[in-house]
Amino acid sequence: MIDFGKILKRSWYILWNYRVLWIFGLLLALTAGGGRGGNSNYQFSGNDGANGNNGNGFDMSQAPEFLREFANWFERDVIPLFENPSQHIATFIWIGVAIFLLILIFSAISAFIRYPSEVAVIRMVDRYESSGEKVGFREGWKLGWNRRAFRLWVIDLIISLPAFLVFGTFLVLGIVFLINASNDPGDTWVGAMIATIGCIFLLVFAIIILMVFLGLLRQFFARFAALEETSVGESFRRGWNFFKQNWKSAAVMWLIMVAVGFGVGIVTIVAFFLLIPVYIVLLIPAALAATIPGLLIYGLASLFLSWPPALIIAAIFALPVFFTVLFAPLFLFSGWYLIYDSTVWTLAYREMKLISNASAADAPQVPAEIL
Repeated sequence: MIDFGKILKRSWYILWNYRVLWIFGLLLALTAGGGRGGNSNYQFSGNDGANGNNGNGFDMSQAPEFLREFANWFERDVIPLFENPSQHIATFIWIGVAIFLLILIFSAISAFIRYPSEVAVIRMVDRYESSGEKVGFREGWKLGWNRRAFRLWVIDLIISLPAFLVFGTFLVLGIVFLINASNDPGDTWVGAMIATIGCIFLLVFAIIILMVFLGLLRQFFARFAALEETSVGESFRRGWNFFKQNWKSAAVMWLIMVAVGFGVGIVTIVAFFLLIPVYIVLLIPAALAATIPGLLIYGLASLFLSWPPALIIAAIFALPVFFTVLFAPLFLFSGWYLIYDSTVWTLAYREMKLISNASAADAPQVPAEIL
């Protein structure tokens, strides 16, 4: 088996002596989620009663003008969507399309940063161990910005398929359950509900076990794709064979890293509260950093929309920047852990490969005359 203590110590040394990796770790951390009815006892306009109360004891006439305008827009354009949803199906469809496109944009940006960064870290650590050479950020980015990053993205996409299949199964089970409940509102559908819940629990348990196992295998798939420049299919084939040859070392290494991750999680929780004074100091820089994209997006959105929805859209883009700067120390700490974890697995892969090659070299060779 591999020398686990040596790998852990060496990974710690690399983390603190190869500080260009910190930039890639930070990038990985940032990219590694009818009628109104009797229940409507609220209004947002100042028209309720002689004093302009909104029904909850708050006088909107005394609120700032921008707040009154926002409240009026919310009552006029938002509340009817939920009071009469059947009359606004097209609006909900467009909102869903907009949310989907927004998620797609953020996911694409995240992927273009994450996968080159991950490949760069793997290759930089491997090169450092092979030759002692350290490279700068630009050269490191070149090591990651190539087809290997795309192949790693495809590998993750394939590995994620079981989760998508389970989600689709949940959706089908939910639809079947709703159909049964609507057709038979009595007690006879209780059994179907219990069976559905039982199937869901079994599927969740099975998918957790499967994804944990695939996550372990991914460590080898990724390193074959990043270091050996193999195709996606070849990465799966060779990674699986490599795991079968070294499964004991891989299992122990995985258990060790689970324990390390648990400890890091506890330290992160403690650090979150200890860093509160730092967050206070970073409030102003975070607000200034978020103002620039916020104003740009607001200016573009205000060309087509009134100011309340334009402000909401600007906030959607500005808030991630604000929280990124505000919690930068935590992201850096998370980046350190991601670099350490990746380095551990890269060194483990290298040592397992040496052992496998030595075993193959020591195996008795069959004379050609016999063959």
